[in-house]
Formats: sequence, C-alpha cells, structure tokens
Amino acid sequence: MSDKTKAHLSAKTLWVLFILGLVNAVMYCFPYIRYVFYDQQIAAMGITNTQSGILMTIYAAANTITLIPGGILADKWSVKKCLVGSILGSVVIGIIYALTMNFAVACVLWAGLGVSTIFVFWAAITKAVGQVGTAEEQGMCYGIYYAASGIISAILNAVCLQVSRLSDDPSTSFSIAVWAMVAFTAVALILTMIFFKEKSITQTKSSDEEFKIKYVGEALKNPMTWLFSLMVLCAYGLYTSVSYFSPYLTDVLGIPLVHSSFISIVRSNLMNLLCPIGGIIVDKIFKSSTKWYITAFGITIVIYGGVLIMPSNISPVLATIVSLLPSAIGMMLYGVIWSGLQECKFKPIYAGTVIGIASIIGYLPDSFYYIIFGKWMDKFGNNAYPMIFGFLMGTAALGMAITILMRKLIKKNN
Repeated sequence: MSDKTKAHLSAKTLWVLFILGLVNAVMYCFPYIRYVFYDQQIAAMGITNTQSGILMTIYAAANTITLIPGGILADKWSVKKCLVGSILGSVVIGIIYALTMNFAVACVLWAGLGVSTIFVFWAAITKAVGQVGTAEEQGMCYGIYYAASGIISAILNAVCLQVSRLSDDPSTSFSIAVWAMVAFTAVALILTMIFFKEKSITQTKSSDEEFKIKYVGEALKNPMTWLFSLMVLCAYGLYTSVSYFSPYLTDVLGIPLVHSSFISIVRSNLMNLLCPIGGIIVDKIFKSSTKWYITAFGITIVIYGGVLIMPSNISPVLATIVSLLPSAIGMMLYGVIWSGLQECKFKPIYAGTVIGIASIIGYLPDSFYYIIFGKWMDKFGNNAYPMIFGFLMGTAALGMAITILMRKLIKKNN
C-alpha cells in the first residue's frame, strides 16, 4: 500500500461509504416514520396513539426474532444480494403502505419492515462497510459511514417534511411524504446495484471456507463474541442516554426550555459530524480500535465524575459545554464500535453471526435504561439525576474493564 493510500480514503471509497450511509438512512425512515410524522400518520390512518405504539411493538418483536438467523444467513449469502433484496423489500412495503393506509395491513407491513431492515440487512451493511476499506482504514470507514447516515437521515426527513406541505389535507400530506420516502429508497437501491462492487473487495471462497452451521457454535463458544457484545452494550448505553442532559439542564440548572431544546438538536444531530474524528483516532493515532475504546470509556468516567460534583449555580454556558462532552465522546465511540471486528480476529465466515449476537445484546439499553431512569425521575425528582449519571459512570467503567479483557485476549490469541 502506498503512502498516498494510507494518507486518505480514495474518492471511490468515500462515494461507496456515502451510498451505504444513504441506504442506512432511508431504510429506517419507514419504520420510524412516527418520529417525524406522528400526528400526520395518526390522522391519515385514522388510528389511536395506542395503535401507533402497537406498530412499533410489532417492529421491535420482528427485529429481535430475525437478528441472529439473519446474521447466520448474511454469512452464507452474498453481501450485495442481501443489501439489494432488503432494500427492494422496503420499496415494495412502502408502495403497499402508501396505497392502503390501513391499520391491519400496516401491522403486517411493520412486521415486514422488521425483516427488510434487520434480518440479513443489518449484518450485511455492517459487513459491507468493513469490506470497503483496508484493515488500516476501518475506523475511518465506520466513522464516515455513521456520520453520512446521520446527516443524510436529517436531510431526508427535512425534505419529506417540506414536500408534505404541498397539501393542507393531513391524509394527502402524509401520503406525499411516504411517496417521497419510497422514491429515496428506490434511488438507494439503484445506487447500490450500480456502485457497490462486492467482487472487487472480497476474495473467492474455497470449499473449506464456505459457511457451515458449525460456525454458529464456534461463534457462540468464542469468549470474544460475548466480550465484544457487552462492550457494544456499554457504548450504546452511553450514546443513547445523553438525552437526559436536556431535562437536567432545564430542571436542575434552570436553563430555558427553548435553549435546552436547541442544545438537544446539536447533541442529537450535529454530533454525527464527530464520527470521522473517532475514525481518525482509531486509524491514525492509536492504530487500534480497542485502545480507543479503553480511552473513550476512561474519558467518559472522568466527565461524569465532573458532572456529579458540578454545582447547581454553574454558569449556563459552562454547563452547556459540559453537557455536550459525553455526547461528543459517546458519538466518537459509538460511531466506530464495529471497527473492532477485525482486530478481535473474528473469522469473516461467521462475522455476521457475531454482529447478530452483539446487536441483540448491545441494544438492550433501549429495553431497560429508560424504564430504570424514568422510575427514578418519577420517584426522586431532581435527585434522580446524580443516580442516572452515576449509573452511566458505572456503565463506562464496566465498558473499560471489558475492553481491557478484550485486549488481553487479543494479545493471548496473537
């Protein structure tokens, strides 16, 4: 590899990462359409708030059921075929939804979205990003991919929201937004078919390297699978919990709600721009994903320690800066969590299975963090925030300990 290649990613690589970011963004516009068009969807379909929640419950159930089987099949099947088939499935589902707007039909469609956006898709697109760059470029590739996905998602939702205003009728307005999402998804499908060249980035497998069911057992018996999964849980738990700084700034520090909301937008969207910085840290500074994981978890421990002793009369500007720090580190950590797959020496033949297992375990914070924190806030009021931040500090400490064990195991295996 030339020094020029090492210095930066090629234009072709950046283009493919942009396409994969677009694919990831459009694939999740449909299942999470209520996040932007909550009232419009309810009005257009004539459903209740409970029925709206039921759709997401169906989607979440389909996700859980399909993750591991999908990871296994993603190891057996072509990455490109998995991507194309999944995107095509979402296009078809979107068209049917736009033409029906019926709750009973939508229940089936949201189960279908659980298949099209998770089943083989999640493992396939995660593997695809890893295939785009070299082993030395993994951090940067995942960082750019996550940044592109987050920014494109915000742009797509903004465009769909804007075109929906072409009609004053709620039902027609929502229908226009859905058709716009279908169009964007179709564009992503075409770009993937044209520009994602799997043959140019993968080697032909010998008969001994073809996927066999025994590799599932091998992945399950590998202690690194479980350590990596728990590391993902800690990283995601920190990433998804920074939203609690919004009510903290308002309730405890007295910052006006409008300012807190603006800061929340910065925290939730603009912080995606920091993902490539995490990639640079992994590839150029530490030249190791696990070293960055340990460092990021350690920095997070210090930050939350500072938050716990921060006085309530602190200046709003300084409080705002401090509240953004966990999000900045969390984004630079979460954006490159999958870059560690190669360093952990998982065999490519069962990497999809590992991704499935790590995803089920890694995204568990969505199932219990909010419930725990919500109960604390209901019971203890403002006194719940030190408990929440202490819990997150403990999460970072656990993540750091787990990653240290991962590095020891990597050295032992080497």
